[in-house]
Amino acid sequence: MRAKESMKVRSRRLIMVLGLLALLAGTPDLVAAQTGPQLACQNPSAPRIDIFYVNGVTTTLDEARVNAGKLEQEFLGRLASLPANLQGFCYLFHLNYNPTHGEVRDFLEAGEQRFGFSPTTFWQGLESVAVFSPLLTQLQGPMTDVNQIDQATIQRHAARYRQEILAPSCRRVLVVPHSQGNLYTNAAYDLAFAGPPPSPPAGALKIAGVATPDSLVKGNGRYRSSSTDSLINVIRLTLSNTLPANTNWGGNLLTLIAPAYSGGHSFIGYLSFDPSRTDILNDIQANLNELAAVNPCP
Repeated sequence: MRAKESMKVRSRRLIMVLGLLALLAGTPDLVAAQTGPQLACQNPSAPRIDIFYVNGVTTTLDEARVNAGKLEQEFLGRLASLPANLQGFCYLFHLNYNPTHGEVRDFLEAGEQRFGFSPTTFWQGLESVAVFSPLLTQLQGPMTDVNQIDQATIQRHAARYRQEILAPSCRRVLVVPHSQGNLYTNAAYDLAFAGPPPSPPAGALKIAGVATPDSLVKGNGRYRSSSTDSLINVIRLTLSNTLPANTNWGGNLLTLIAPAYSGGHSFIGYLSFDPSRTDILNDIQANLNELAAVNPCP
């Protein structure tokens, strides 16, 4: 048992190291772009856009911070090539953390949130799919019958989005959720617009999902799920209305040396390799174009 736990700790550390390497990978210009100030942010009257990363299953707080940093790096590396109207915004990056309670519980929560399955029913359904057996080994752990949707987290996320959009902040908001974070973000989207008046204007909150286990993206948002994402593929086999794959990032060295990447579900992987990296950045840019046309405080 101790050897198994030690192996899991070493695996976690390896994931963090590889994540940091991926975060720093690329040309010197990209690294400089991340650390250098945005010109628009030096102008206090320039409009602001908040970009939130929402983590998914099996993500610790430290890993979520690495993922959020990777998102910021990749976006700012492209900022100079964006249209002039988008360069006039100051982009502020945030982490809206989705608490992790262990691999099994997170995975079951994803099924319960979306379909109301009991943890046992959802697990048995996945267990019946032969292709899932390698992932079952990675997701071993204690199971519990008390896997409730974390309403407090959803309410916290929704309240934060409303706070940023409404006066006096008057900011546009883009959310980039990964994995189970897509379920939390869809729920928070509804709640953000269902709160007491005043309500945020339509279109002031957009979503660019990554590796989504859901059947839709609220607010006519966009998403990217890889055809090589084993976890989402298994969910899709069991739940056929899961959004179809529309990108990939397979066939690289990282998938061979790190088990966590070999499943094709890693956020760092999605943002480190093409075509998924470019597809996600294109989705973000398309959402920003739509946000730019909205006045959050008319």
